[in-house]
Amino acid sequence: MDILRFITAGNVDDGKSTLIGRLLYDTRNIETDILESVHSGNNAALNLAHITDGLRSERQQGITIDVAYKYFTTTNRKFIITDAPGHFQYTKNLITGASNTDLIIILIDARNSITDQTRRHSQVASFLRIPNVIVAVNKMDCVNYSEAVFNQIKSQFLTIAAALNLPPLVFIPMSALHGENVSTVSENMAWFSGKHLLAELESALPAAMHSQKNRCTIQY
Repeated sequence: MDILRFITAGNVDDGKSTLIGRLLYDTRNIETDILESVHSGNNAALNLAHITDGLRSERQQGITIDVAYKYFTTTNRKFIITDAPGHFQYTKNLITGASNTDLIIILIDARNSITDQTRRHSQVASFLRIPNVIVAVNKMDCVNYSEAVFNQIKSQFLTIAAALNLPPLVFIPMSALHGENVSTVSENMAWFSGKHLLAELESALPAAMHSQKNRCTIQY
């Protein structure tokens, strides 16, 4: 069984940690004690983002500061996930985490469209020549699952991708919070004919194990 290494990138509050938590939850790769520790308050609601935010300071601020690694397995493949910070000042952490990945998921909040940080993350993907790029337009539930909003963001990003010479892209509209188009197809976005995220991850080709160039990651 082969291994796919991938990283999530996006602005703060675009839903990176929630997406990873959703993947781990849907594939039943979360231990019972961890599940109990991330329930929010007395209503026992599951806070998926806290599954990856291990540092106390991260939970207090509601952001991801350090690079967190998580692992999960499906019947077809093993995965190593890198959850990187979204803040501009932690871009170096993102580059460190992305330097040895096979795939990058660039998250975009459907409400905010493309931002400066989206462009920076796209530049990182281009600079590191990451062979697989998935553009996940998240929080589609907040824009009434609008196909027009999704197509507009897709068109804008394709312009950026052409300038950066990014590899062929996969675009997925989703709601990580509700699990739509993450590991199951969303009924609310029947207009989307592509595969859900997990299916794309299972079919993506990993980078060659042996490269002509060696890369040593240095954070400081």
